Amino acid sequence: MAEFAIIAPVALILLVVGIQFAIIGQCAVALTQVNYVGARYASVHPTYTESQVQTYMDSVASPTLLSNNGGDLSITIWTPCPSTDSFGSPVTIGLQYNLSSKIFLPNPFLGIGFPTTVQSTQTAFCEGGAP
Repeated sequence: MAEFAIIAPVALILLVVGIQFAIIGQCAVALTQVNYVGARYASVHPTYTESQVQTYMDSVASPTLLSNNGGDLSITIWTPCPSTDSFGSPVTIGLQYNLSSKIFLPNPFLGIGFPTTVQSTQTAFCEGGAP
């Protein structure tokens, strides 16, 4: 009984911190996935506008990222495909996600700091036009 009373609080703290990091990690993986899909979509459709690419990315994003009506997710197309004759030109998309709504522990918690944002950058090469 004494050993359990000593170990239980430590085990519970480790469990809760592990769950918090798992939520953060799941958001990071979801962000990377939607960024890859968006860069690929923009590279295959070089004539689409930034808002069309953003609309598509919102439609395929994980429900985790779209909580708060998508208000925590910001999409930036840094380098769009220049034209339809842009075969091989890079298109770069950057995403940033505000994790504040996903962190349920005080930050920092017992000296453990949690990130408040995660970001991802993805580059693909335009496939419009002929090589």
